[in-house]
Amino acid sequence: MAFGERLEQLILEKNKFYRIKRGQSAAEVEKVFLCPAKPAFNGAIITVEECAVHIVQPFETYSSIAGIYGVEAEELKLFNSSHVLYPSCKIYVPTR
Repeated sequence: MAFGERLEQLILEKNKFYRIKRGQSAAEVEKVFLCPAKPAFNGAIITVEECAVHIVQPFETYSSIAGIYGVEAEELKLFNSSHVLYPSCKIYVPTR
């Protein structure tokens, strides 16, 4: 990783807003910030939520995970677009 890339990454990590680059997908933005991103057009500015990544274990539900992190189950479900939970999948947990 070059110095310029590290500097850009540091600046982006401190900022809550991010501009979508040409050809960049929501999945690529999620990899950079480790949080959910909605699809957006080139040049759009999106807000980046602070969140944690949780690896789902067998028999975990949105309610049980929400209890671990102290958030509402409905908020957690909305934050993850009601994705189906299965063991080893990653979900995002909002942090404050």
